[in-house]
Amino acid sequence: MKFLGLRLDEHDSNICYTDGTKVRYYKPERHNQLKHFGYNNLYDWLYSTSLFDFNIKDLDAIAIVIDVFRHPYIKKEDPNKLYETIDIPLKPFTDIKCPVYRLDHHYAHALSSWMLTNTKTHAVLDGWGDMWQSVSFFKNHKKIKSYTLEEVKSFGIFLGNMSSLFGIQNDNREDGAGKLMALQSYGQVHKKLWNKIKNIKYEDNNKVFDFNMLDRVNDSQFVNKLCLLDFLRTTHKYAEEKIPDFFKKHIGSKPDITYSGGVAHNICVNTELKKTYKNMVIPPHCADEGLSLGCVEFLRRLYEQKKFAAGKFPFWQTDIAPNKKPSNKTIKFVAEQLAQGKIVGWYQGNGEIGPRALGNRSILMSPEVNNGKHIINDKVKHRESFRPFAASVLSHRAKEFFDCDGESEFMKYAVKFKDKIFDPISHVDNTSRIQTVPAKPCYKDFWCLIHEFSELTGLPMLLNTSLNDNGKPIAGSPGDALDLFKNSQLDILVVGDEIVKK
Repeated sequence: MKFLGLRLDEHDSNICYTDGTKVRYYKPERHNQLKHFGYNNLYDWLYSTSLFDFNIKDLDAIAIVIDVFRHPYIKKEDPNKLYETIDIPLKPFTDIKCPVYRLDHHYAHALSSWMLTNTKTHAVLDGWGDMWQSVSFFKNHKKIKSYTLEEVKSFGIFLGNMSSLFGIQNDNREDGAGKLMALQSYGQVHKKLWNKIKNIKYEDNNKVFDFNMLDRVNDSQFVNKLCLLDFLRTTHKYAEEKIPDFFKKHIGSKPDITYSGGVAHNICVNTELKKTYKNMVIPPHCADEGLSLGCVEFLRRLYEQKKFAAGKFPFWQTDIAPNKKPSNKTIKFVAEQLAQGKIVGWYQGNGEIGPRALGNRSILMSPEVNNGKHIINDKVKHRESFRPFAASVLSHRAKEFFDCDGESEFMKYAVKFKDKIFDPISHVDNTSRIQTVPAKPCYKDFWCLIHEFSELTGLPMLLNTSLNDNGKPIAGSPGDALDLFKNSQLDILVVGDEIVKK
């Protein structure tokens, strides 16, 4: 059967199509190079049918995640339902014979990890979903508990709003929250504030995620000296400690869960959660860009179809792949250049799903380059100086350099260095956000590059950041990569087997 999943509205629109076996995924920001792009109507997505090569009249079912409050002309039985059929009185929907299902925003999140696990316990912490829900928990495809923004504040929205107080420019709330996740490490836990909030349950977090707390502390030294930074650090510590307890209250402590929603990008909270949920799965598309994947999984289950193929995940972007793969000669040459301290743009295959560069759309550098973080920031990325860069390390050698337990395939956790701290891939708290690169076929070229680099240097890892400039989406075509190369100080760009030098 042929299914279509749509996440439309406001930001991070994405589309997923399956013919019953193969899954095709499209995020328009990679095509139009507008970060967090969202369709502001219900018909512009039709362009994607030409990319997927299907006719909408041949579809068997559509599932859609929309912001219900934006579309009063769409009749809804009950916005609290996990799903319902709807009529959309607009083209192209009026020409479509198949049923259209509106899927609950958080339920789509919960279903979106299907290619990674079969677990039936899901937690979703979001900015907000349908009916202004900030939190939802699911077991056996039933929503067992949810909270609205009035009941439990969104940690992501709190950080996003707070970023404006620091004068940080953001493309959307998620970017602001991510930047403050890095900045909070520069603050200190304020003892008087911590004593006020440390026993407050997460269900009552409105008493903590409140800027008026600054005045209630009644400590003139705190208010006048780095007050915002210490307030940020203290409230962030509260989230790190209380969210795991919040999870255990609602879904227990069995180790197999999935976790998604925009807040699931917070690696500090993730690292604490991992201590309880050893087998926790956080997909690289945990934010809204994964919703269309949840939509097609819902349809597969509803129509009792076989599981979709999950090969080559996470490299599922429908973008422009190079004609050739990198040869051994090219990989060896690039490894030599990296060993010499060069900055390399690496564009291979199809792009990764999610905002993290996982080996096909990367900017790479040796982690031993002196002052490397500032060099790559000044020459290419132009990011805030307090934001760290990640490391990609061969899975089987990660424990030689990092205090890590298990895999971190999608850069979702922070780990401590064991002996030597490599400055370009370290944060101020001496942690690193790592990607463990497995010996899977979909990672073959990247794995071979890191391996070749290790043969030259003894280090089985590289600094890895996304192939884009600050404020732009990851490159979705060789042309995007070339534009970055021309407008930055990248030393080398590798597109497939083609090497471009300055």
